[in-house]
Amino acid sequence: MNSKILKKLSGKHVVITGASSGIGAALALEFAKYNTKLTLIARRANLLEDLAKKAKVPCNIVPLDLSDLKKATSCIADIESKFGPIDIFVNNAGMENTGPTLESSIDESLQLLRLNLETPLVLTRLLLPKLIQSKGNLINVSSVAGFVPSPMQSWYSASKAGLGAFSESVRAELKNTGVSILTVYPGPVTTPMSEHAYTALGGKRGVLKLLPEGKPEILAKKIISSMLKGKPRLIYPGSYMSSWWLPALSRKMVDKMAPKLFSAQLKTAP
Repeated sequence: MNSKILKKLSGKHVVITGASSGIGAALALEFAKYNTKLTLIARRANLLEDLAKKAKVPCNIVPLDLSDLKKATSCIADIESKFGPIDIFVNNAGMENTGPTLESSIDESLQLLRLNLETPLVLTRLLLPKLIQSKGNLINVSSVAGFVPSPMQSWYSASKAGLGAFSESVRAELKNTGVSILTVYPGPVTTPMSEHAYTALGGKRGVLKLLPEGKPEILAKKIISSMLKGKPRLIYPGSYMSSWWLPALSRKMVDKMAPKLFSAQLKTAP
């Protein structure tokens, strides 16, 4: 265990949305190594309970559907009553609906926008005064799909582009106020959500089998390290950095490759 990190994080109140699996669960377990107090928010209470047992630190379990904005915003006071002011808030909850845009469900897609974009933006707005006062940390988990065109994930890509743009804008706006804002852009990472996306694209890995894929445990370590160093953003795996710096080239490559890569799926669209 890194004693310097332990000194900085011990006793801190960390709130993680979408904590039941994937990146959120990995991040909770990584924070737990440093004697933090965890508030874990997600829909599935049983998974949160299992995670709390593994974490072996004080945990507040909050079963909640964050796509319900009223419930999401009303829980803040209850969260603080348990472990006190929030030191670190992680907007990680999200969903995807991989498939042809012409076949996408409007209702499901609007739910995606509420969960991936509307709720984290509103929670950020409500929490910023508190985080500025405490000189706390805000971590927004966007996606590489937010700055690289992602055929078959148009709604998801749009939601993550919005979250990334909002997070980067607020960070620049509040640069000298004491709050630290980190925007995380994961590429493909081995999680239940990514496996669901692969299956929707024609198999366990489908057309994405050649893309570099990261591990949630490694990403969790990198998120904490980047946060403590005050970095503005984290892109993982690192091979996707070129897409951030050369967005025009990324768009051109996707335009050229998409018709071949997704021909089977697109043929099923009306």
